[in-house]
Amino acid sequence: MKNNRKTSNRFITYLFSMLIVGLILVGCSDDDDPEVTQQDLVELAIANGYNTLAAALTEADLVTALKGAGPFTVFAPTDAAFANAGITPDNVSEVENLESILLYHVVSGAVRSTDLTTGSVATLNTETIAIDAGNLTVNGISIAEPFDVEASNGIIHTINGVLIPESAEEEPEPEPNPTIVEAATAAGLTTLLDAVTAADLGSTLLDAEAITVFAPTNDAFGDALEAYGVSDLNQLVAELGGLDNLGAVLGFHVVPAVAFAADLADGEQMFETLAGQMLTVTKTSAGVTLTDANGNTYNVVTADVAIENGVVHVIDGVLLPELTLPNIVDAATSAGLTTLLDAVTAADLGSTLLDAEAITVFAPTNDAFGDALEAYGVSNLNELVAELGGLDNLVAVLGFHVVPATAFSHDLADGEQMFETLAGQMLTVNKSGDGVTVTDANGTTYNVVTADVAIANGVVHVIDGVLLPEITLPNIVDAATDAGLTTLLDAVTALDLGGTLTGAEAITVFAPTNQAFTDLLEAQDVADLDGLVAKLGAEAVTDVLTYHVVPAVAFSHDLSDGDMFETLDGEMLTVNVTENGVTVTDVNGNVFNVTAADVAIENGVVHVIDGVLLPTL
Repeated sequence: MKNNRKTSNRFITYLFSMLIVGLILVGCSDDDDPEVTQQDLVELAIANGYNTLAAALTEADLVTALKGAGPFTVFAPTDAAFANAGITPDNVSEVENLESILLYHVVSGAVRSTDLTTGSVATLNTETIAIDAGNLTVNGISIAEPFDVEASNGIIHTINGVLIPESAEEEPEPEPNPTIVEAATAAGLTTLLDAVTAADLGSTLLDAEAITVFAPTNDAFGDALEAYGVSDLNQLVAELGGLDNLGAVLGFHVVPAVAFAADLADGEQMFETLAGQMLTVTKTSAGVTLTDANGNTYNVVTADVAIENGVVHVIDGVLLPELTLPNIVDAATSAGLTTLLDAVTAADLGSTLLDAEAITVFAPTNDAFGDALEAYGVSNLNELVAELGGLDNLVAVLGFHVVPATAFSHDLADGEQMFETLAGQMLTVNKSGDGVTVTDANGTTYNVVTADVAIANGVVHVIDGVLLPEITLPNIVDAATDAGLTTLLDAVTALDLGGTLTGAEAITVFAPTNQAFTDLLEAQDVADLDGLVAKLGAEAVTDVLTYHVVPAVAFSHDLSDGDMFETLDGEMLTVNVTENGVTVTDVNGNVFNVTAADVAIENGVVHVIDGVLLPTL
């Protein structure tokens, strides 16, 4: 408390001097000696036990002016009374309105206790005190002995309390402003509080030096949920792109400065928010509105809720900043799905996925691709592509992981559902209390291990397996037809070997080109296939054809240098693998090159070669 030392009112000084003279007289003996020992106020007060009063008079700077005549009546608190009021000689300098308090204990006139009358009496600070003559109290405080102490200029009554005038009463400390959390709780903004908790922004807002919060109502959040087609905050977070983006949305509602409505200029203003983006605030005679990054405008419905570090304005909408969602490539990169990215690149599907209007991607992990490689007995993606039947089938496999619509986990109905994929085949999705699973065309079921990774044009769900659609591979006849191996086909047909080849469980065919057959006919000095059959015989030509077929599946990645294979003819052929490619050597030492490897067929694989292999004839 700060001491008020102003004593410019001469009249009050004069009157108070009369009080002090009275106090001095109290210290004089009442004997026949007319001489009075003059003491100063402090000495007299100390001598009579009024130590705190003496200290207070000194602190109020009234001592030197206390000379003059009365009469006055003084209600003098004891030291104990002052102490009960929290005032001691040591802390009088801290008492607010000290002079006013002292003057409130003095009234004009010398009134003995027997002459007191009940009623209000004006004091020297111009305020009144209430006298109860019957109970001998002043303002309800007892008048105690010694009373009726006479002085030359008045009467002193001792009282057991300190009189405090209304003008000197301390105003109660104002209630502290609530925190943002307390204010939001009091306003019933429960969804906002849930969002702040989910985004872990509480300490940021509470510890900020100065903030203005535009706080959406629960109904405002309800409107946002409806706009996104979701039913709760968790689902909204998923649609927004995760907790980081929720933090950006909430930060867009906070300006790091204090702006009450009266602080806003008329018209449109821009404020930078905690999200680092600019918020448009417009003040008109109709009120205050806010416009977000999407051009949506909402109203301040309750303004100027003071909080301990700023102010809250309640609004009727959820403001949205510019939110950046990753594309499928960026999302897969962030998730470390490198094999999937390699597959998408190999299949040239990147632009298809990036440019799609809406997609849901069930994205296999690297481990999932590793399991697929192991299942096919291959060591890398290229070998897997060969086993699948080429890039077209890789496209089909990848397309089977993509649904051309957006389906977050909360969009899925409980139980089994079917979705058509980019591969044109139906994928089975099952949602239960245990999570979400997907089942491919072979009946193999895998789990969604990470759901709801929002991307710019949809959503990604990470799964623990590679889904396989129905893959159609050609038979040997169709493959040869597609490759233009017409002479080989004619030979197979002429010797009635089609059923043998198509019906075999597993085969590897080293298929000569048309030019290779032309070279053989020329070497045998015959004009055509009929001429060759006529010259060598049907059985020998059959042996030639079956010598090109191994009753097992051997893609190029299955081959090693120097491998020897027994053919359907019963004789061996040798395969050599070098950095220059693959060659095949027959029992006669003729060496030919594989010119097109790994043409997958329904029961094996075809390798096109540039010569006709000859068994022992």
